Amino acid sequence: MSTLKNVNRLFVIIGLIILIIVGRFFLAQNEVTEIPTVTVVTNEQTIDSIRGSYCWHSAGEATCVDTAAPHELVQESDMPYIKVQPNEEVEFKYDQQITSVSIQLWQEDHIYEEIATTARFTAPTEKGTYIISSFTRFSNGDVSDTIAIEVE
Repeated sequence: MSTLKNVNRLFVIIGLIILIIVGRFFLAQNEVTEIPTVTVVTNEQTIDSIRGSYCWHSAGEATCVDTAAPHELVQESDMPYIKVQPNEEVEFKYDQQITSVSIQLWQEDHIYEEIATTARFTAPTEKGTYIISSFTRFSNGDVSDTIAIEVE
C-alpha cells in the first residue's frame, strides 16, 4: 500500500510541475514585450522627445541602456526647444499602463527638481528654456524620456 501512495505522490508532483510550466508559458504569452512609446502633448501641439536610459524585462530577458543625462541628450541631439505658454499643461502619454512617474525639471549639470508625480505637469511661469524629463515605471521596467521647451 505504501508503494501505491508513493506512486500517487509522484503523479501529483509531476502534475504540479506540468501545471507550473504550462501556466508560465501562458503568462509569458500575455507579457508586454515592447518598450513603451511616448507622445508628449499640450493643448495645441505634440512635442518631440528623446528616449533616455531604460531597463526593460520580458520573456525571461532584460535589456538596460544607460544614456547621458537629459540636458546632455538635448545638447548632443541639437533638439529644438518647443515654444509653450506659461502655465500650459503638458502631458507624457504612454501606450502602456504606468505604475509611477516622476517629472523632473533639469537645471545645470546633474541637478534636477521633481515638479510632478503624474504624467501631466504645468509649464513654468517664467520665460526661458527648460529641459524636462519623465522617469516612468511600468510592470516590466522603467524608461526615461526628455523634452526641451521654451516658455514665451
